[in-house]
Amino acid sequence: MKIRHRLSLQFTLISGIILSVIFAAIYLLFAGYVSNSFYKILQVRALITAQVYLEEDELTKKKFKEIEASYQQSIPDESSNIYNAANEPVFIEKVKYKWPPELLETIREKKLYRFTYKDKPAIGMFYPDNQGDFVVIIAARNKAGQQQLGYLLWILVGTFCLGVLVIFIMGQWYARKALQPINNINRQMKKIRSNNLHLRVKSGRNKDEVDELATNFNQLLEHLEGAFELQKSFVSNASHELRTPLTSIIGEIEVTLQRNRNAEEYLQSLRSVLDESVKLKTITDGLLQLTRVDFDLDTTHLEEVRLDELLWELQQYWRSKTPARVLEVQLLHMPEDAALLAIKGNRQLLTLALQNIIKNGFKFSYDQPVTCILDYNSKGMLLTISDKGIGIAPAEQERIFLPLYRAANAHAFAGFGVGLPMAQKILQLHHATITVQSEMQQGTTFSIFFALG
Repeated sequence: MKIRHRLSLQFTLISGIILSVIFAAIYLLFAGYVSNSFYKILQVRALITAQVYLEEDELTKKKFKEIEASYQQSIPDESSNIYNAANEPVFIEKVKYKWPPELLETIREKKLYRFTYKDKPAIGMFYPDNQGDFVVIIAARNKAGQQQLGYLLWILVGTFCLGVLVIFIMGQWYARKALQPINNINRQMKKIRSNNLHLRVKSGRNKDEVDELATNFNQLLEHLEGAFELQKSFVSNASHELRTPLTSIIGEIEVTLQRNRNAEEYLQSLRSVLDESVKLKTITDGLLQLTRVDFDLDTTHLEEVRLDELLWELQQYWRSKTPARVLEVQLLHMPEDAALLAIKGNRQLLTLALQNIIKNGFKFSYDQPVTCILDYNSKGMLLTISDKGIGIAPAEQERIFLPLYRAANAHAFAGFGVGLPMAQKILQLHHATITVQSEMQQGTTFSIFFALG
């Protein structure tokens, strides 16, 4: 069932329940009003009956004629009974009821008593007179009130059915109008395929949930477009990097097989094939390690890692290399509590990420000193790693984190474009962000921000 129909039915159901409650309350209130009005009429009839049959000797002739005229305007199925103090009937109309003594005593006790007898409203009145104390009982059928209730019931039922129908039709129209922006988005989404991810969904001007949906979908398209571009770049770079050693291996073997050679030539050919095979294995190992970084960040291997201590360890590592390399470490605005310099993470992975960046700094600066500056503030820790190397062109700075991508001026150096993508992935897993700033022939600075909390 479509959302439009479901909303219409739900809206109709809710409205129907509300109308049912309102109409039921109207009917019950009116029924109560009709019942109270009829009991008041019976009370007046009881008083008139008593005056006609018991007060004739005490009223003036004119007054008695007025009361008698009122009495002659009878109610349908009316019956009037008068009993004396001994519970003996002194006046019984055509319709006779044998009222029990308990009822007569109840009427004398309550003075005025309403009850129902055989679906007919009745009223009992205690009437004291100079001739004695009497009980007057009037019973009648409220045909006019029942007809009014019947008419009202038909009116309410008809109004309810018509109202529910109108509400459903209006609900359908309103739901269609309300969901029209979503239908527009659906039509636009159907046109977007893998070959036209540059298209975007048009959002409205209402700044509502539908516009938010369109905005989120456009952001998703941007991520997908970027992912497709990364995939294309990765496939292109991977094909190039893997094809080069494979081409060298195939060419070396083909040349060797062209004629018989001596043992030294075969050994030289095998060494060349071995070198290219090692390159090929290095590339595949790097790609495998890059894809497995996500699985290595296990909560069971997380520990408190002090960034300042990690930098001192890296400095000692490069100092012990042959030849030794200079890694300058500076600490700025350090907190009094050294524990604030610790982050939750995997020590081996963090070491690997920072080593890849530092190693590139030494490599592309011909082993000139690399500077690491750790700056602490209330929002987090900023680690900058700077070198004085060949730099990165502005157009290529956003692409150096792509797997197997190498800048144009980096092909003269050994490497396969795996280190920086791996470092970025590890840092992202540790909720850190990495950015790069570089000038050609001036050097490169990587900024890594570790947010606190």
